[in-house]
Amino acid sequence: MLLMRQGLPQWTTLVPRALGGAAQPVPIPEDGSDVMAGPGSEPTLLNPAAPVRPVPVTGHGANLGALESVRLGLVQSPSDIASVRLDRIETRLEELQRAVARQNEHVAEQVRRIQSDLVSRAEAEEARREAAQERLRADVLALLARAVPERQPGVNARRLEVSADLYAQLARLESALSTVSNPILLPGESYEPPAELLPETLIWENWNEVGERAFALAETYSAQRLHLSGQTRSDVGAFVTTLRKLLTRSVYPNVQGDVDTAHQAALRGALAEIAAELPKIRDLLETEYLEGRST
Repeated sequence: MLLMRQGLPQWTTLVPRALGGAAQPVPIPEDGSDVMAGPGSEPTLLNPAAPVRPVPVTGHGANLGALESVRLGLVQSPSDIASVRLDRIETRLEELQRAVARQNEHVAEQVRRIQSDLVSRAEAEEARREAAQERLRADVLALLARAVPERQPGVNARRLEVSADLYAQLARLESALSTVSNPILLPGESYEPPAELLPETLIWENWNEVGERAFALAETYSAQRLHLSGQTRSDVGAFVTTLRKLLTRSVYPNVQGDVDTAHQAALRGALAEIAAELPKIRDLLETEYLEGRST
């Protein structure tokens, strides 16, 4: 390269053509320092500490246009950036909508389950209330039976008391059967098995009260049967035995685990037999009570 002296206040050096264009001026130190450049090398300031003044580049419009085209091709336009962002937002909104739909489905299922549980509890509470009323009615009847001998000294007091007590125990047993298998029946109605067994009927734990009432009836009969007439004593004893067999052989084994159609049929058959025996024993105890009053 040549080191040239111009009649100017600064030194100017020309460099080889770049990118096929004309020569480009290089920065010239403002303090007049010399610039050295050799073949195949970049221009070098002789005085590195001297400040550099940039010199405008001229005569390269075509090359700068090409560089600008390349730059614009590498940088996305604002409309492209906005389109990508909108696509991402739409995808996120769809994901949120699916999540909300799943959450709504879960909440609806929980609400349905809670409502079903509340209805079942209300029905069970109503059945227990009716059973309590039936037991209260039986207790009142037993108290009245105990009070009759005091007003009528000529009647058989113990016969009245025992027959009334057995009648009350039988009523409690019948009420417990209705509660677990046919809660739609009102207190005082004769027990009968439903046309279709409820799911609660097929749960073993729900039969606890039936077992307790059956045991209480048998216990009362065993302790007080001496005060009954011969026919009543024999018939009630046979009923207690039949009740035990039906409960232990046909009822309890068919309300444990998975209950299929055959088990349900056996259970309904046992309940039908119990339902057929209950009115007979109830009428028998009523007759026993009335005959005791007339003795």
